[in-house]
This record gives sequence, C-alpha cells and structure tokens, in this order.
Amino acid sequence: MWGWSCCPFKDMNGSDQPCVHYRKRSPYDIIPIANYLLNDSSASNYFKMADIDDITALLIDEFTNDDLFEQAIRNQNIITYVPLTIAGLSELAVEREDSARIEGYVEEIIPLYSSIDFKSHFRMNRSTFEELCTKMAPLMIRERALTVEKKLLATLWILANPESYRSVADRFGVSKGTLHLIVISSCHSLTELMEEFIYFPTTRSEMATIADGFKQRCGMPGVVGAVDGTHIPIPAPRSVHRASFINRKGHSSMILQLVCDSKLRFLDVYTGWPGSVHDARVFRNSPIASRIEDLPDEFHLLGDSAYPISKGMMVPFRDNGHLDNVQKKFNSCHSSTRVDVERAIGLLKCKFRRLKHLEMHLEQEIPTVIVSCCILHNFILKFETVDFDELLSSDNDTATDVQLDGGQQQGSIAGEDKRMAIALSL
Repeated sequence: MWGWSCCPFKDMNGSDQPCVHYRKRSPYDIIPIANYLLNDSSASNYFKMADIDDITALLIDEFTNDDLFEQAIRNQNIITYVPLTIAGLSELAVEREDSARIEGYVEEIIPLYSSIDFKSHFRMNRSTFEELCTKMAPLMIRERALTVEKKLLATLWILANPESYRSVADRFGVSKGTLHLIVISSCHSLTELMEEFIYFPTTRSEMATIADGFKQRCGMPGVVGAVDGTHIPIPAPRSVHRASFINRKGHSSMILQLVCDSKLRFLDVYTGWPGSVHDARVFRNSPIASRIEDLPDEFHLLGDSAYPISKGMMVPFRDNGHLDNVQKKFNSCHSSTRVDVERAIGLLKCKFRRLKHLEMHLEQEIPTVIVSCCILHNFILKFETVDFDELLSSDNDTATDVQLDGGQQQGSIAGEDKRMAIALSL
C-alpha cells in the first residue's frame, strides 16, 4: 500500500525534524513509528499525552488496510510467543526430569528386609535370587547406573505385584519409561533360559520318573504330563483382530497352554492364541501335539474333555448318565491326577499376580512376559519347595471350565481302547 510515513532520520537539509517522504509502507512499520511518536522529545504534546494504542490506531486508519494489519499482528504474536512456549516446555521437561524419587531403596532398604518380607515382595528366597543373578548376568547388558540386581528386582516387583509402573519407578529411582525398558529387556533375557528350565522328557527313564510321581497320587499309570489352558486377561488389541481376543466371559484375553508334572513344574508352555479360540485348536497347533504322537505306547498326557482322545492323550469318559463303575472310577482317578496342572496354574498366577491382568499394549511382547513368568516359576521350584500357603490362596481361571461346543472331542479308536484297558487295570 502507499501512504505517508514519518521516520526518525534527518531530512535532506540536515535538520533534526523527522523526514516526511512518500514511499511504499508495510504494516510491520506501524508499531515502530508509533513508539517513536510517543517517546521522541520533538514530537507534539498530543503524541506525548496519547496512548500507544491510540497512536497505532491513528496510523492504521491513515496508512493501512485493517485486514492486512490484523494478519501482520497475528504473525508477530506467533513469532513472539512460540519461542516463549518452547522455553516454557523445556523448563517443564527439566522439572520433570528432576522430579523427586526414592533414592537408595535397592542399596539401603532391601538389605534390611527379613527373609519373610523379601520372599513376600519378590516371590523367592534371597539365596534363590542370588542364583538368578548369577544365571542372568551374562545375558543382560551391563550398565553403570543400573546393576543386574536392580534390574531383576524391579522386574520381579512388576511381575509379582499389580502395582502401577509409576509407583514402582519411583520406588526404584528410575523413570517410568526406563522401567518399561528394564522389564521388557529382562524378560527377553529370561526367555534365553527356556530350554534349560522348561523341557519335555525325551528319554524313557525321564518319562518313567515323571510317571511314577503321578502314579503315587491315585494309581494312574503312564502319565508323563497333565495339560490345561488358562486365560491371561489383557487389554483388547487395537487391530482388526480385536474381536477374536474376546473370550466366553466377554473379556479380552490370551490363552496360555501348559503341561506340568506331579511336582508342578512346567514341561511345556505355549501361548499367543486369542481368548476366543477353543482349547482343542490351540493344542492341535502346538508343538506338543506332534511330540506325543511319538511317545512310547505306555506313556500319555492327561487332558480334560476339551481335548481329543488319542494314544498319547487320555481324557475322561463322557458322563451321559450311563457310566458303569469302571468308567466312573477311571474318571475319578483321572480328575484326581490331572488336578496338578490346575494347581500349577494357580501357583503361577498367585506368585506372579501381574498375570491376573496383564496391562500391556505392546501385543507382540505379551507372550514374552507370560513365558518369562513360567520360566521363573520353574526356576523357583528348582531351589525351593512348593509354597502351599500361596497355593491355597490361588483362584485359577482355566480355559476349559465351560467349552463352546459343550462336548468331548472326537478321538481315535486306538485311544479309546487304551483308555478302557487302563480303566480295567485300576
């Protein structure tokens, strides 16, 4: 636009009066001119007595278009306030980084715990924890600020207690994000021990030892493992497969299939399937399904009526109200022997209560955390006996209490013949 403007420079003749000239003027020039008229000693009394806003308004009316000037003012405000906002956020970030946390909890407080308190918080004795540190040290990344002991203690606390990450992070003197990284990395390191602590028997002598343990309970012969599934509640995944994770109770979950021996140690773990999938399908797609096909004839697993009967899988007779005494006795003995897997699942969820609701949104990491709890379960049982107080307080939610199809799966004739032979021998 064009207009008259005053600038605080000497004119062509060298006088001290403001030079008045005719040139192209930008809206951004208005405010400096207004400040000059307000503060310069040679300006008229009107300008000295006027307010900066009045002078600016006068100049706007005289020299500018309102729309252009308002846009210029908006742009100038953005340029002025954005750096201030960024600076304020930076100060806030520094303040958050310097937030108060509990210091010295691992170094000063935990050593004061009694043996009972230590086991109550971390689910294992001190000696067992020392063995765990020795085993895990070569597998974990060494950091100056975070020792192996501190990482494992924080991970155990998260897995054993349904406490928020924020409060646990404050307890261990780390940030919430750092605690997430500690737990995930520790669980990944734990999974490297899976083959050492969770393995299915491969030799006939190993199978015979496990079978003897089961036989002592009720006389059921040839049992090398009891199998069952359980639901691990998780947040519904944000994916197109969200509906498939909704189980029969209307909650989102992931299925964990377990095989255990009479000492409640896990022989095989398999997880990752969504909660709506039937136990029989999970089992059919698991590696253990093909392994039991190669078992010697005298050995087999015990499963409930959700599983198909075969030479390697013994399930109870379907109770249609017409079972004879032999079949009833088999079912009673079968139930009394297979209960060990339900006890093992209850003990697992009681020790690692995070599994009662695994609040994780990284869907791909959920199986890693679940398997890590199973490895820790076996690790503890290697050095300690079963804690029956924990076992009595457990409330296992198995996946097969009520099946979707409501009936026993079809099986092989050879499996049915083997079941009847065992029933007659009891």
